[in-house]
This record gives sequence, C-alpha cells and structure tokens, in this order.
Amino acid sequence: MSSHPRLRKLTRAIRFGCCFGLMASTPAWGQDAAPQTDPDAATNLETVVVTAGKLNESVREIAGSVSAVTDQQLQDLGAQSLADYIQRTPGVVFNSYQPGVSHVVMRGIATSSGNVQGQPTTGYFLNEVPLTEPGWTIAIPDVDAFDLNRVEVLRGPQGTLFGSASMGGAVNYVANVADASGFDASAELTVSQTKNADVGFAAKAMVNVPLKEDLLAVRAVAQYRDAPGFLDNIGTGRKGANDSTLEGGRLSVVLTPSEATTLTWLSLLQNSDSDDNSYQIVGLGDLERNTALPEFTNTKIAVHSLRLDQDLGFADLTALLAHQKKQQDWRFDYTPIRAAYNADLGLDLSTPLYIVSGGESRGKSIELRLASKPGGRVDWLIGGMYFDSDKDLYERIGAEGAAGAFDRSPLFGPGSGAVIAPDGQIFNSYFTDLAGSEAALFGEASFHFNEQWKLTAGGRLFRNKVRTTSTQVGFSTYPGNPIISRQQTEEDGFNPKVALTWQPSADVMVYGLVSEGFRFGEPNTAGLSAYPVPSGSKSDSLINYELGTRTTWADGRLLLDATLFYVDWKDIQLRLQTPDLFNYASNGGKAYSRGIEMAATWRPTDAFEWQGSATWQRARLDEDLFILYYGTAPAGSQLPGSADWTVSNLLSYHFDTRFSPTISLSHQYVGGGISDLNSAVPGVTPNRQGNYNLFDLRYRMTFGNTEVTLFGSNLTDKRGITRTVPETNGIGQGVVRPRTYGVTVHWRY
Repeated sequence: MSSHPRLRKLTRAIRFGCCFGLMASTPAWGQDAAPQTDPDAATNLETVVVTAGKLNESVREIAGSVSAVTDQQLQDLGAQSLADYIQRTPGVVFNSYQPGVSHVVMRGIATSSGNVQGQPTTGYFLNEVPLTEPGWTIAIPDVDAFDLNRVEVLRGPQGTLFGSASMGGAVNYVANVADASGFDASAELTVSQTKNADVGFAAKAMVNVPLKEDLLAVRAVAQYRDAPGFLDNIGTGRKGANDSTLEGGRLSVVLTPSEATTLTWLSLLQNSDSDDNSYQIVGLGDLERNTALPEFTNTKIAVHSLRLDQDLGFADLTALLAHQKKQQDWRFDYTPIRAAYNADLGLDLSTPLYIVSGGESRGKSIELRLASKPGGRVDWLIGGMYFDSDKDLYERIGAEGAAGAFDRSPLFGPGSGAVIAPDGQIFNSYFTDLAGSEAALFGEASFHFNEQWKLTAGGRLFRNKVRTTSTQVGFSTYPGNPIISRQQTEEDGFNPKVALTWQPSADVMVYGLVSEGFRFGEPNTAGLSAYPVPSGSKSDSLINYELGTRTTWADGRLLLDATLFYVDWKDIQLRLQTPDLFNYASNGGKAYSRGIEMAATWRPTDAFEWQGSATWQRARLDEDLFILYYGTAPAGSQLPGSADWTVSNLLSYHFDTRFSPTISLSHQYVGGGISDLNSAVPGVTPNRQGNYNLFDLRYRMTFGNTEVTLFGSNLTDKRGITRTVPETNGIGQGVVRPRTYGVTVHWRY
C-alpha cells in the first residue's frame, strides 16, 4: 500500500466508524452472525465511503453534514421506503403523505409541508441522476430500500455540486449495479396486519447474472408492495378506502471492457396507485373521511441512465446521460362547492363535482466531470451539466351530466353544452406547457496544507430558464376562443462554497463551512381559481454557516458528533393558497434557521449497540410576511414542515446462541409544527402537525441463508399527524400508519 500520509489517514479512518446520526456504521457481526476472531472487530465501528462530494471519500472526513444509511442498516430497520429511515437522521422531518408526494424537510427549509408550487427545497438523486427537474416537479419516485447499497443524506445546501432544488439538502439513493464477478440472488417476502386494514403484502426479488466473467453482467430487481387502506370513507361507503400499491423495479447492465473503462446502464420503473386520499377528516370518527367520490392518485415514473467511468491516468472522467418520464393524475372531490357553481352559472348539477389535475413530464440531462486522483496535495473536480425538461400539465373541473345542465341554464342556453363540455362532463379546463432548462459549470478544489489542515473552495456558475404557455377553455371563454397566455423567467448567478478542515488525529475532525443554495423561479398560471394571483415567483437563495466535529472515543467503541448551523434565507419562494383552495407561488420576506445536530453510536461489546441522534432547531420568519387574502404572518413565526426537536434512538442486542437472534427497539420523536404559512396569521386556525412519539420492535433469527423477522410498528398506536391541510370537505390530516404487526422472510443466495 502507498505510504502517502493521506492514504495512511484514510486507512486509519476505515478502522473507525461513523455514528447513526451519520448512519454509516454497520454492526461488526454483519449480515451473517459468524463468530468474531478479531477482538477489535467486535467493538470497532466500520466506516463507509460515499460519493457525497462526487468523489469517493470516507464519510467521517467530509467537511459537511453527511449521513449514509447502509444496506445492512436498511435491513435491520425493516425499511421498505424512504419513510422508514429518513427521519432517523439529524435535522430531517419527513412529512408523510403518499408515495411520490411526501416531502423531506432538512433544517426547517420549507414554506409548506406538502407539494411546493415550484422546485422542492430537497433534491433527490439515483446514483447521482437527478430525480427532480427544472421547474415544478410532478412526482418523485419512492425508491424501494431492497437491494440498495446505501442512501446518502446531505444536509445543508448542495447547490455547488448538485445544482438547483437542493438548497435545504439532498438525498442520493445508491443502488447496487450489475457485478460480473459472480452470480447472486435474493428474495424477500413480508406479510403484515395494520389496525383497521386488510392484510398487507410485499414481495421483492433480485438476480445478478454475469454473462461473461469480469466483462459483462446484468442485474434485475422486481418489487411489489400492497399497503391496505386504514381510513374508512363514510361518503363512498368503502372501508379501508386508501389502499395503495407500488410496483416496479430496476435493471442494470455493466460492461467493463478494460480495467480503465466501465459502462453502466441503470433503469428505474415505478407505478404507484392510491385508491383514495390519505387524509382523515377532523370532527369525524377515528380514521374516517367523507367525500362524495374517491380521490385517487396514479403515478408512473421511468428513469434511464447511461454512465461512463474512464480512468485517464492523471484523472478520472465521468459522463452521465439520463432520460426520465413521469406521469401523475389526481382527482379531488369538489362537491361542497357545487351549490356556488349552480347559483353563479344557473346550473342544476346534482351529481358529484370534481377536479382532475396532473400531467406528464419528460426530461433529458447530461453531466461531464473530471476528477483528480486521490493522494495529491491538491484534489480537484471540474464539470458541466445541462438539464432540459418539458411538461404538459392540466387542471379540469367537471360533473356527470354537465353538458345537459348548461343546455338548461338561462345564462348559456340550448346547444351550449356540446361546446362547453364536449365529453359531457368537463366544463372548464386549464392546460399548461412548461419548458425548463438548467445549464451550469461547476468545480471544487481541496488544498492539503499538511496532514491536519485542508482548505476546500468551489462554485457553480448557472443559468436557468422557465417558459409557460397556458390555454384556458370552457364556460369561462364561451362563446369566444380559448384564452392563451405566455410567461417566461430567466435567471443566472454564481453559487460559492468554502470549507476549512482540521484533523489533529484520526479520532478528531473539526470543520467550518459556508455554502449557498438556490432554486428556480416559477411563473404562475391563473388556473381555475376565481381569485387573481401574482404573475409568479423568482429564484430564492440562502447562505448556510456551519461548524462541526466528528470524534471517536474508547478505541472506536464510542462515536460522538455535533454540528452547529445557521441558515440565512432571502426572497423566500412561497407556496400559498387562494380562498377557493388553489395553490400559487410568490416571493416574500426573509427567514432563518439555527440549531444543533447531535449524534452518537456506542458499542461496548459485539452484542449491544445504541445509536441515537437529536436535533434542536428554530426555523423562523425573520420579518413580517404579508399573505394575500389571509393577512400578515408576524416575524418569529415557525416555518411550515419544521420541528423544533427531533430525536431518534435504536437499541440492538445480538444473542450469541443458536439461530443468532437479534432484538431491536427503535424510537422517534417529532416536535410540533405547522403545515402552511397561513397558519401563522393571527386569527387563522392553525393547521398543526407533529408532537408525537413512535416505537417499533423487531426480532430476527437466522437459518442458514434465510433471515426471519417478526416486527411491530407504531406499538402504541399513536395518531401522529404528519400534515394538516384545508379540504373542501373539512380539515384533512395525514396520520402515521396505525399499529402494524408482521413477519419478513429474507433469503440470500
């Protein structure tokens, strides 16, 4: 091995670990429970190498807040989806709703706990392929945890290397890809029972086939999850109305024609269907809702990428091309507003009134970058990227028999129905073609003064464009022609980053970091609302200051980490709502978020381990904020989707006996918060969320290549509120899935 001091330091780092707050430690007993022969291996915590900086680095040497959830940890938690593990990392709140439309909030950087009107504040990536796109993101895939290598969670703005829509942080799923060194396979089956629901079922399988040893291989993953509904809709008469299913998989092909060249194809396909909305309605019975018709959501996502990794000798070249296609369709019950339409338009509608909305997006991206070889005094990375997307969005309102109602209306008269509602139901529509693009040049360099001190600086020069063409047709344009309107925003800027790292020993690392993040502006469309809205929003940006330390104690048995942060956010992009419940984007005001993230892992023996994290933060408006139609949210108001306190604990004990049993108890606490900025206005009834504890229990045994796990989730059956929103039928609340018991069987070849 090279005797270079930086390589010696990395070798020492491998011996030590990272804590659960960084979630990169793995139990020394690994996937099988073979007896330990190395006494150090029984207690030391292993580290994980991540690509958070688009370089392979030890997670404990990165000047930034990075967590890595390993595949073993995902199995230990019984993780199925993002909701099962993301909130266990410091500084993160998961506003759970439905697959594809739930939202991660990091360090309190959000203005809504639900869908944002433009780009989200958290970026999502699959093996570095962006899953969010320029402009409004239709849906984000809920990547299944099965056969993932790890999940990297990057807190704080990541704009320098990852671009827009990562101003609060980023989540990078790292999926296993095809391996030509040998055959591999695994399968998993889960059966569960949730309170007030039918039996749930999940099945997953993976096969890795080398077509030619060390040259070509194929890896395929298939998965299906059926999550039975637990909400009873008394309006439609269906019990367990919010059934949801998710099916899909991943396919990778890896060609390695030489030691210097690797070509990787990776595809993700995912379809998710929810039969009804996942909100209970306040004022009804436990786990009940009431709508005149089911409010379904259907989502289809396909992401394909081709990656070239080329060793040029003096540096490594990476080229990454990707194409994605997304489609999502919603339906909302608008029947409580039917009387107003009848009165204003002279109609006699008696069937349920509904709104359908959604659309389709197509995106193409390319990234080229060149990175230096590790071990020199200067590490550097330079690159460029381009992302182009096009979306066709729609919003329509209708009711069965609408054409006849317009024919009978004294305001419209006979013959109008066939023109206004040609399909007999849809009588007002709004269509939007939205095209967005992002182009950027980026770079980062680290100068090693010596073994202890390192200075890192980088930046991103970017230009983005968003163009919309909107068409309105229906009763609002009758008897004239469709109304067409066009808008465009174009912005450019520079996103800097600088960090200083001091590592006096292999057991202590201290860093200071200043970084910036940004997000696209977004034109508004008038849509179907009866209320006028602003023309749109412009880009917002923030500056993040943090001071962190990573420490190792007791010969690698105890890890303690802490990070202080302060975020200054200006020209905030707001997701607001008209009185008739249509969303729009605007800018306004300033905000800050300050706090401390703490994490620890303690493994006194090879049998017992405690992993814990806690975050205290205050994410608040820094000045009064006027909200159209509602009033003024005063300075000091909490930002939506955030929580002042989040706490996570995981206790595990491994019995050195037959079948290698392991028992684990996990706990989560999420502090109270609000779901939207309207809730901060005095006199407005606040839509509250959070302030709950969750407890899970798991017992696992190993039988050769097969693991059997008995589990219980939400043991106290807590009705934790993850989001509260005004609905036409009342106040809707997203709730944590009720108490669930089940068994998982995992087999590995």
